[in-house]
Amino acid sequence: MGKPHERLESGQEREIRKLLAELRVMDEGGYFGRAEERPERGRENPDRAFAEALLEKSGPFSKMVAGLKPLDYPVGPALSQFMSQMAVRDRTETYKLDAHKRFGEAEGQVRILFRKISRGEVASNAVIRSIVGSFMDTFMKDRNLLLNLATAPCAGDDHLYDHSLKQCLLSLSIASAAGYARSQAIEIAQGALLADIGMMLVPERIRLKRGKLSEGEQFEMRKHPALGLGLLERIHGLSEAVLIIPYQHHERVSGNGYPERRSGAMVSRFSRIAGIADVFTALINRRSYREPVAPYQAMVSLLSMGGEGHLDGEYIKHFLRTVSIFPLGSLVRLSSGKVAKVVDPNPAAFTKPVVSVLTDESGAVLARNAISQIDLSASEEKIAEALPGRYIPHHILDGF
Repeated sequence: MGKPHERLESGQEREIRKLLAELRVMDEGGYFGRAEERPERGRENPDRAFAEALLEKSGPFSKMVAGLKPLDYPVGPALSQFMSQMAVRDRTETYKLDAHKRFGEAEGQVRILFRKISRGEVASNAVIRSIVGSFMDTFMKDRNLLLNLATAPCAGDDHLYDHSLKQCLLSLSIASAAGYARSQAIEIAQGALLADIGMMLVPERIRLKRGKLSEGEQFEMRKHPALGLGLLERIHGLSEAVLIIPYQHHERVSGNGYPERRSGAMVSRFSRIAGIADVFTALINRRSYREPVAPYQAMVSLLSMGGEGHLDGEYIKHFLRTVSIFPLGSLVRLSSGKVAKVVDPNPAAFTKPVVSVLTDESGAVLARNAISQIDLSASEEKIAEALPGRYIPHHILDGF
């Protein structure tokens, strides 16, 4: 009698799994770093003909990925069993500034990585693993600080690299809350990091357009999952789990997504996780045709999409457990009139997180040494209002 959730693999699936295992061994041995066909370089914004040629060439690979069914339910010891959470009082200014600096450096690494992949340069999956791995130590001991950075809106106009990094970190957090093992959570994070790599082949006049996209421009944008696979085909050693996410992260459980309008169990669990992180990150950032929404409003939108069956409701619950209905880093007005920042979620009561008070009743910003914490689950204070991210002048790490 098989174990729960086990299923028989077809001969083709076994061959694909065996091939991917062999490729990983070869990659780790440095084989692909010594010999690689390099397409033309220096084309950061390829024309339509180039993108169409890539789509045609990578067609068989796209079909192979579309048919993958990676082991996407939690197996092995859950990553969350080995995690702890640092308290606000234990963070030094040096520690916080170093974490913030490394976050900014990681966005720069994502920018370099995406440009190299889009130019067809040699890219080992070891580089991708290193970006995710650079956050693992901090994530394991201080997830809240990272999520504070990951739920902050992007300051620039080209949000692709910022979006990809934050999507990666939020997916990692959802995966850990959902009981996935360390190796699975890392694969989910890698796939989420690469989810929008195909956007590099969408013309900037469309990707960065000021104003609403036309129907034809939306059609071009919706090619990016397939375009992304065309680029990822050149990177040896990517697992099935990593590959399925860029192709499916815009699919919806309801069947209203793209590129294949898959529904229900046909959408991998890994892709559903990345899809939630993608929607949240997109909502809190400015777009050319709309203003950003407050993190609280983004969470309400996720809950609505879960209730309507578009997104996976169970994974949205896990997301709530990690960031609260007022996501980490959010500014809120308390019933006393003070403005506070959410610094620790309360999984038992989503509306009563721990907050750091940043102003007095009149709205005057407090000095950093005067900031104090309140556990709303044990206080008469209540959240009266969710506020925009820059409602008061403060540093992103104030209160943490």
